[in-house]
This record gives sequence, C-alpha cells and structure tokens, in this order.
Amino acid sequence: MKYYYYFLLSFIFALSLNSNAFAIKELDLKLPPWLQEENNQGVTLKGNIREDITKVKPLTGIGVIGLKFIHQTGYSSFVEQVYPNSPASRAGLKPRDLIFAIDGTRTDYLTSDGVYQMLSGKPGTKVKVFITRGQTMFNIELQREDLANFSPEIQNRYLSGPIAVPFNPNDFVPYH
Repeated sequence: MKYYYYFLLSFIFALSLNSNAFAIKELDLKLPPWLQEENNQGVTLKGNIREDITKVKPLTGIGVIGLKFIHQTGYSSFVEQVYPNSPASRAGLKPRDLIFAIDGTRTDYLTSDGVYQMLSGKPGTKVKVFITRGQTMFNIELQREDLANFSPEIQNRYLSGPIAVPFNPNDFVPYH
C-alpha cells in the first residue's frame, strides 16, 4: 500500500512539471470574408472559444412571403401592401391583387388566421398562390424567407397577426 502512495505522488509531481503538455495552444484564425473588408485583423483564441455575433442576425424560423393582406371569411383575401425586397415583390405581386387560393385551398373558405398560417411556414419552403388581378388569373410559386431578413417594423407587423377587416368585394371586381 505504501508503494501505491509513492507512485501516486510521483505521478502527480510529474504532471505538475509537464503541465504544458495538456494546455490548449493559441490558434490564429482569420475573419470570415464578409467581415474582412471592415476589419483586417485576425482573431486570436485562447482557452475558451468565443464568437463575435454582433453582425449576425438570429433567425426566427418563421418563413413569410412579404405581404399584408385583408381577409373576410366568404371572400378572397385582398393584398393591401407588398413589402419591398420580399419574395412577393420579386414575384410581381401588387396591392389590390386578390389571393384566390393557397396551395389549392380557396381562401374564401378560410378564416384570416387560416390564410395567415398557410402563407407562413418554414423558411425556404415553397407555397403556390393563385392570384386574381382584374380579369386575369395566374399562379405564382413563392419561396418563404426568414422573418429576420425584414425590417423591425415588418417583423412587428407579422408577429401581431392577421387583420380581419370587413370590406366590400365589389370594389375590386371589374364591371360591377
């Protein structure tokens, strides 16, 4: 038993002399390309790894197409506003368009919450929207974009939910 303690003490002593063998060496890392333009310095990491997240937008996981609509059950949804630089604006949607169907489901059968839920989803997924503009009808396939890519005002608008406002659909139908 005495030899066991001598062995243990000598092992601990040997470890204390060679503590650099277990140390983490410094790493010189380069900045990602999008940050190198602003700051040409490298980042030196010591011990714990840290990450500069000041320029990174956290993703919300909510995919949207970038429009504001008005809906009344029994009628098609009315596009009130198309947000700039959104999937809806890039696809050519315009205010006063009517959303007749979403992924084959007619919007006049849905509530405003139902339309909102069908238009939003996981970022990167696609949604097919059947649009009526005057006397023309057409399908558009849109890819949902993460809500974090939009301005804070638009984010607040989306997070507040849909608006159900009564309107006269005859105002948007030609030849009434």
